[in-house]
Amino acid sequence: MRGSDPQGDEGAGFLRPARLVDIAKAAGVSIKTVSRVLNDEPYVTEQMRTRVRAAASELGYIADSRARVLRTNRSGYLGLIIPDVRNGFFAGLTHHLERRLSSTGQALLLGISDELPEKEERYLRLMRQQRVDGLIVLPTGAPGLTDLARRIPVVVLDRTTEGLAEVADQVLVSNREAARTLTEHLIGHHRLQRLALVSGEPAISSVHDRQLGFADAVAAAGVESAVSLGHGSQDEAAAGALQLFRTLTPPFGVLATGNRMMSGVMTALSRLGLRVPRDVAVVTFDAIGEHSSVGPSPTKAVLPVPTMAARALQLLIERTNDPGRPVRHVVLDCDIEYGVTCGCAEQDLELPAAR
Repeated sequence: MRGSDPQGDEGAGFLRPARLVDIAKAAGVSIKTVSRVLNDEPYVTEQMRTRVRAAASELGYIADSRARVLRTNRSGYLGLIIPDVRNGFFAGLTHHLERRLSSTGQALLLGISDELPEKEERYLRLMRQQRVDGLIVLPTGAPGLTDLARRIPVVVLDRTTEGLAEVADQVLVSNREAARTLTEHLIGHHRLQRLALVSGEPAISSVHDRQLGFADAVAAAGVESAVSLGHGSQDEAAAGALQLFRTLTPPFGVLATGNRMMSGVMTALSRLGLRVPRDVAVVTFDAIGEHSSVGPSPTKAVLPVPTMAARALQLLIERTNDPGRPVRHVVLDCDIEYGVTCGCAEQDLELPAAR
């Protein structure tokens, strides 16, 4: 079926975008008047503004953002690069950032690096091409990030990589201290003499800090320890934990370094028929979004996601307003919540580890 183009062109397919000349023709005014109205310039009567805006609305006119960039040197876009949108922690950060931005009129451009530096590098180029006003990134090691941080406001969030400390503002979490506290809880409060660590990739600074916190507590107490490291998925964590736990005699304690590591630990314990917390006490980090609601509530270090998002945006604003100010590093504390998986809380029915 053939339709009529409101700008006068007939034919199948998409309608041609409305131009200033189309609005001027529809409103019966000059192109200069249309430009003044759309740019909120003075010397135009209110009646004329109403007529021009009505014509623009009827024609579906959308202003060209490129013209705004040239005029104001601001795109209205903020870039965000995260490793994985399926991870509850990263999704939570994205949600809180977008919710805060929505009240400012800025839009969020999202890139997902999949923990690949080369993919992160492509997104860095894209963000620069789109002339984002600032960038928040959970880095994977793309070399171009250091250069970009010298050109636009950049905030490094949750983790860092070599060379960024001197050029980019950072919002990090006291992962090492939280991991040490969780491990000390297993040793001191629950009197466990055998500890295990199931961990993600050591190259990720936040994960590495959690490994160091575990090692600090184990060394100070002089207890036995065993580790399974470098897992990138829940399935990998489950396979590594299953192999590790077969070498351990209950009771023992386990620190999982994140959501997927926790799920893998619980899967392995279930397959071995080990009961939580009677046979094995388990502690973890974040447990946002991906921990099974059927299983017992975990003892965990809770990352301050809303505060992380707020501080990152605050640093971006401060850097935008004062590009030459010294680089700032913000380190936030975790809260510790004590749940069923270590035995500090009770539930009506003791469950085996969640599948």
